[in-house]
Amino acid sequence: MLISEEDKMSKHKNKMICPKCGDEMNHHADKLVYPVSAQEAERMDLTLGGVIDETHCCPGCGAVASRRAE
Repeated sequence: MLISEEDKMSKHKNKMICPKCGDEMNHHADKLVYPVSAQEAERMDLTLGGVIDETHCCPGCGAVASRRAE
């Protein structure tokens, strides 16, 4: 059975809830960012040289929010 990348992604990450309207947000993009604290530096992926910031968009109200990837 073939599993698409989208299915893998949605099963491995918790959905983000919109802080404005409470709807489930859609994962929109990932961005590599450099760590800004000692705590983030400890979680840094040495291969990538940074941490991943996830950007999510709300289909209900259009709000955009981001968080550090787990």
